[in-house]
Amino acid sequence: MATVIAYDDAKVNQRTRTSSDGKSVNVATPLLGRRGDPSLPLASLATFPPGRVSTPHFHDVPQFQIMLDGRGKMGRRDIKTNSVHFSRPNTPYGPFTSTDDSSLTCLIIRSRPDTGAQHDPDAIAQLSRMPDRNPWQFTHDVSVPELGSANFAMQAVPELCDAHGLATYALRMKPGATVLTPDPSVGEGLFVVVQKGSLIHENKEAKALTLVHVSTGERAFEIRAGSAGMEGLIVRFPNPVTQSASSVKGAQPGAKSWQCMLCAFAYNEATGLPEEGIAPGTRWEDVPADWTCPDCAADKSGFEQINS
Repeated sequence: MATVIAYDDAKVNQRTRTSSDGKSVNVATPLLGRRGDPSLPLASLATFPPGRVSTPHFHDVPQFQIMLDGRGKMGRRDIKTNSVHFSRPNTPYGPFTSTDDSSLTCLIIRSRPDTGAQHDPDAIAQLSRMPDRNPWQFTHDVSVPELGSANFAMQAVPELCDAHGLATYALRMKPGATVLTPDPSVGEGLFVVVQKGSLIHENKEAKALTLVHVSTGERAFEIRAGSAGMEGLIVRFPNPVTQSASSVKGAQPGAKSWQCMLCAFAYNEATGLPEEGIAPGTRWEDVPADWTCPDCAADKSGFEQINS
């Protein structure tokens, strides 16, 4: 049976955390699960104050992070409302920051309990020697589709889908409309995130923010939009199978590519990184010595050539 959790009900468990230097406070609201209980995944809402910096780190389980409000950066990539980040187990990312002039509210969902964020640089460095790890992560801005004359619009996000069950959909529904979720059994269960409006469950209206968890052994869940319609996301975790690292985007025959051994980010000489001032055609040896991985902050020594 699907589990429906409304923020309005869960906020009684809200707690604040102060940084070790006492200068910043973030607010966390547990929504689902707890460490040590493998029967449920973990889901929580976190609000980081302006200027908060979380150093590069990793988790030992798959993870979605959905930005619900505010602005910040994931590594050196800008994130904002409706940016979605997915990472495989043991894939470092960061720094994860909120801008100096904006807080950042993030919904964090993990497919199963983890051992906590691992920030220690030595632990991160050891990941490159972990067998069969297959790191991968991706961050993408998601737009809610227009309805037109239809009762609902469900749009897949190709960049956050794969053949192992990983899937992300943006959803908009008219009041009273119904639609079935994708099949949860294709992956390791799925979540419906109600960001605007509401849904009806067991004759009760659950207003945004509401989270629905459908486990892998259950049938597709029928979403019924409330009186104001509904907007949100559907995310499905991939099956926990060995997966190959992502291919190098933009690679050309004969071009050299170099990959971060920690997070699998790839630098291709043919395409360069114009957004970072590195022109197409820039050889790896000509990339500045102090350049670091834009996804996990590893330095150049952490890259290896993957084709020639």
